[in-house]
Amino acid sequence: MELWNFLRKVHTIEIRKEKRPDYLAFSKSGRTIISVPLDNLDPASFTHELLHIYLRIKEVFIGGGLTRSIKGSEKLSNICSDNLIDHIGNCLDHIKMFPEFIKLGYHESDFISDYSENKLTAEDILKIRKHFTTNVLFKKIYNASAIDFFIGKFFAAKACPNKSFDYQQNLNELKKIDCELFQILETLLTDWIKFDYNDPDPAKGSYHLLLFDFIENFKKWTNGKTIK
Repeated sequence: MELWNFLRKVHTIEIRKEKRPDYLAFSKSGRTIISVPLDNLDPASFTHELLHIYLRIKEVFIGGGLTRSIKGSEKLSNICSDNLIDHIGNCLDHIKMFPEFIKLGYHESDFISDYSENKLTAEDILKIRKHFTTNVLFKKIYNASAIDFFIGKFFAAKACPNKSFDYQQNLNELKKIDCELFQILETLLTDWIKFDYNDPDPAKGSYHLLLFDFIENFKKWTNGKTIK
């Protein structure tokens, strides 16, 4: 495999067979361990993990940047769970990985294990709407867990490779719950899609500015809000 041969020349990769249900890649200090299920040898899933490594080789560390930026803000870290931060980074990675996955000849349905799962249902919208805010003594209180869920569902739907799901109506409903927050997420996504990690121009081939803008806009959104 061309991708495998390329990565092995520039990066240290160790494969570990384990008793686990899924594939997992963990990278640190120029070395990656890919954990492979003992009873589920799947070339598509293995390639998926290689593409995560490929982005690191291209010096795209959007997940790590999100983690540092959010953890550096007390208010944002009280809203965003570790699982959400990982989820956003994973979704953004997937948006860049998916075209490469298809170019390698794989079918879109093999890209993620939950390909057939609807990522933003009407029930999800009802849950968010019910818990997003409450009024206590004429004061609006925002629910941190509901905000976390809102953001997670936004990125899950936007990164979903299954085109048989039409998310537009439910995304419109999500936007009605909080238009400003929705637009902040939409701007990050749009800027990320435009970002070209192969562009040698530092102004175009860097994701740090779009990440900075997202964090600043997210912080501004929290200003004046009581979030618990």
